[in-house]
Amino acid sequence: MTDINRCKQCGTCCRKGGPALRRDDLYLVRQGHIRHDQLVTIRRGEMGYNPATARLEPVPVELLKIRGQGSGWTCLFFADAGNACTIYENRPATCRILQCWQPEDLLATIYQNTLRRADLINHHDPILAEIDRHERACSGRLFTELLSQVGGTEDFAQLTELVRADLVIRAEVAKTAGFPLEMEMFILGRPFFKQLAGSGIECVAEGGGIRLQRDKR
Repeated sequence: MTDINRCKQCGTCCRKGGPALRRDDLYLVRQGHIRHDQLVTIRRGEMGYNPATARLEPVPVELLKIRGQGSGWTCLFFADAGNACTIYENRPATCRILQCWQPEDLLATIYQNTLRRADLINHHDPILAEIDRHERACSGRLFTELLSQVGGTEDFAQLTELVRADLVIRAEVAKTAGFPLEMEMFILGRPFFKQLAGSGIECVAEGGGIRLQRDKR
């Protein structure tokens, strides 16, 4: 008889996305097992997948997730060969707790005790002020609201300006702070223009800037 109460190492959970880090995982970053540039920030108010409801929903707290492979969400540390975790001995708390055959206990803790960018950045670091400026000017909540209600010309113009402002601040922060491109997804999260995927709106480069248009496909 097959024992269903154990991990079958099928890799399904790893392919659905890297875990969000919890406060229990702080030592993994401090000891270098997981680097800042291997994380992506999901900002409060942005759309994210909630495994408890199996739906895309506005995220109520800031999350730090392990980045995906390429353009997908398969965990960066997942190896197809043998469906193996390449940091298994130093895997995050969520991966240690998860029992895929009985996930209810873990699902009940979603959005609790999560790590934030400020937890991983020295509190004297001036980059925190830039993060705050970006949050105030380009909040994830506002982007989600505008995207959900965009209809007329005025709504479209507001969304366009927000996407442009996001790109402008990113360029300014990268120039003044001098961080490598690989750190952008941790420091400022996902660019708004990338979050338009699947919305029916696309971002088009135009004359050194950008404009939004309805997806014609």
